[in-house]
Amino acid sequence: MTIIRTSISAFVVLAALLAASLSAHARGLTYGLQADEIADGVYVFWGLQENWNVQNGGNIVNTGFIVGDKEVLAIDTGPTKFYADEMIRVIRSITDKPIRNTVVTHHHPDHSFGLQRFKKINSRVMMHPEARAGLLRDGAALIGFMEIAMGQGWMAGTEIDKPNKSIRQSMKLDLGGRTALIMPLDGGHTPGDVIVMDQKTGTLFAGDLIFHQRAPTVPHADIPTWLDHLNTMSAMDWQRIVPGHGPLVTDRSVFNMMADYLEYLQQFAEDSVARGDTLADAMTSDVPERFHGLSTLQIEYRRSMLSLFRKIETQDFDAAAAVN
Repeated sequence: MTIIRTSISAFVVLAALLAASLSAHARGLTYGLQADEIADGVYVFWGLQENWNVQNGGNIVNTGFIVGDKEVLAIDTGPTKFYADEMIRVIRSITDKPIRNTVVTHHHPDHSFGLQRFKKINSRVMMHPEARAGLLRDGAALIGFMEIAMGQGWMAGTEIDKPNKSIRQSMKLDLGGRTALIMPLDGGHTPGDVIVMDQKTGTLFAGDLIFHQRAPTVPHADIPTWLDHLNTMSAMDWQRIVPGHGPLVTDRSVFNMMADYLEYLQQFAEDSVARGDTLADAMTSDVPERFHGLSTLQIEYRRSMLSLFRKIETQDFDAAAAVN
């Protein structure tokens, strides 16, 4: 009996220590977000040039906010509940003005999964209608993927939620002393992207329509349309661009670099299918040296070939079936 009591006591102590450890771990989940003021009243939380993993908790995305005389506009909500809560705390440490509106640039998890936390503080959350549909369609599966990639600790409490408002046409928000242009763009990086321009400072938040010094992701992309959107943004009257990933953009060379890489992906995938290459051939092909400086190149290139190769094969099959 004494042995049993001792074993039970030891188990209780061990369980308590384990619970305390898990609790401490939960309390230690922090991104250490710091707001960088890149122009008057315009702030960015810079993400890492990495793929998401257990160490970074998905902190690979650039998010930000614009402070007007009356209110704050937040841009993107980060990958998790923890990120969004921390983002809100930092904003409130800088200004007591309400975060009345939040724009989510597209439905990919690193940009949209903190959405619920901004709704909780009564911020009106806006997305492109196609992005809303993608989030509701794919969200649950993507949470499962992120739990595997980053660990369940980071994803605890993160839930899929829908925006309050769909952005179908360009609109302007008066933040007090400054105006934000919110502009939906169809079918480029994803079926529905949104960009935001602070017209006072000429700061353009481009979401993932711009990747700077990092290989773009294309699983949901229509590359010819994306190239058109690059031309649209290049012609806008901006002074600086906050890309979805990568450092601040201050000159137009980024558009040439983006177009060069995207055109290469599209053309190589089309040529590979036409030659009768296997998917493995395409995914393991050598990438031209001019792209070697892009971060995350190898993994993103393989992902790109996987999606483009299958898309082109499907289009060719459908075209042949229609003829027959």
